[in-house]
Amino acid sequence: MNSDDEIGGTRVSFSCEHGAECHNGNIGSMASAPEASRAWLLAEHPGPWPHEAVDAAMPAPLAELLTTAENSGVRVQLIRKPGRRRVGDARTVFLGWTAGSEPWLRRAVVSASAPKLTERALKDLAAGASPSFGAPAGEPVFLVCTHAKRSVCCSRYGIPLARALAVRHPGQVWETTHVGGHRFAANLVILPHGLYYGPVGLEAASAAIGAYQRGAVALDRYRGRAGTPRPGQEADHARLASSGSLPVEALA
Repeated sequence: MNSDDEIGGTRVSFSCEHGAECHNGNIGSMASAPEASRAWLLAEHPGPWPHEAVDAAMPAPLAELLTTAENSGVRVQLIRKPGRRRVGDARTVFLGWTAGSEPWLRRAVVSASAPKLTERALKDLAAGASPSFGAPAGEPVFLVCTHAKRSVCCSRYGIPLARALAVRHPGQVWETTHVGGHRFAANLVILPHGLYYGPVGLEAASAAIGAYQRGAVALDRYRGRAGTPRPGQEADHARLASSGSLPVEALA
């Protein structure tokens, strides 16, 4: 599938290897959230974003922590505010756990050259223990994959979605690197519960966020919950399909 879009006044040609049916929802995306992704480290980095997040060019102290986290079994995501590409030494960092009945998310602003995030804290994170690093985030975080290096479809569908959602939910929306399943772009991930939705446009994404703010999981375009084995995701989807909605605390 080839088409042209206009970005910043420039006509850009896109080539999609997935087919339109993946992005318009005609191919089901149920039970496709990453099963092993329970511990998360989000680190602000404006870009460029290489194919692998841990290979990004950034100050060595922060880069080393990302590598340590990944080697410890933590999912590493680079994040940036929609529409913004400049950032100084101060970087926003989130640590989160998406599995079980009590997921959590902590936030801190660190120095990229001296982040003060210890290896001990990362080991606690990998084990699901909330470290003392940072403070409770206080509100959900909405991630939209815009990682063009992994798939041009993620930037084509993700960037406009992230910018539109940021208007509706100021301060809570972040562009992010590859979340898995770029054939379902645009992808939305809601933390701390790790709920995956895709493919979503603005209205479907807003409906998913609205349901989450009410303590529920919306059925439309729901992919599953990160850190949950596929049979659990399938069981959740079956219950969702029968009821149309499901409390987040009832997830597998």
